[in-house]
Amino acid sequence: MGYGICFRNSTGVLILGKSGYYYSSTTVLEAETIGLLEVIKEAISIGMQVVRFEIDCKTIPDALSINNIPQNEFGDFISQCKSPLLNRPDYFSVVCSEASK
Repeated sequence: MGYGICFRNSTGVLILGKSGYYYSSTTVLEAETIGLLEVIKEAISIGMQVVRFEIDCKTIPDALSINNIPQNEFGDFISQCKSPLLNRPDYFSVVCSEASK
């Protein structure tokens, strides 16, 4: 499973790009969540603040906003994404890119 991420500033200029590969077989939903987790970790590690994560899958922001997390692998990945975001509520948001247009 491969992923690609890019960081853009508020005017849309690319400031960082990254890609990676996991030797794993996952569902599309799990893969999207793993990609989000990687970009959250990267943003934190380079000290970014006021970050808006845009992803293609509306299911993920919806799952992040509820307290009843599914008891499966997708739920495990959602929990891993939620944990660092809870520590930075003023700095990070996750939206579906279709909803942000």
